[in-house]
Amino acid sequence: MTKVLGLACLILLALSAEAAARCLMPLVRTPSGQTSTGYMTADSGKPCTIRFTSAGPTYSTVISQQPSHGTLRVGDIGHVIYASRAGYVGSDAFTYVRSGRGARGGHSVRTVHVAVTVTP
Repeated sequence: MTKVLGLACLILLALSAEAAARCLMPLVRTPSGQTSTGYMTADSGKPCTIRFTSAGPTYSTVISQQPSHGTLRVGDIGHVIYASRAGYVGSDAFTYVRSGRGARGGHSVRTVHVAVTVTP
């Protein structure tokens, strides 16, 4: 367990100043080569920016599963932006994949699946 955590890249999911009051997502640890799941709450129809940092640089961010009830786009390599359809309330989900250099060098791929609760 310690070894896995030692090799894990810590992704800090921070909210932009604009979206701070509109969405909530806690810290998610994402070990290289594994899929991690995060849980987020977002207001209906309002954008929620998910920023991440890691021990090594991120080279690319790709959306591998779009949400069913909203949109997800890559803002730049360091963040993704989610927004539900206006008026939608319920569950949604999306997945993105980050590639970059790991904490100990070498190529690293991290997959993050996010389960969203959309509130009015």
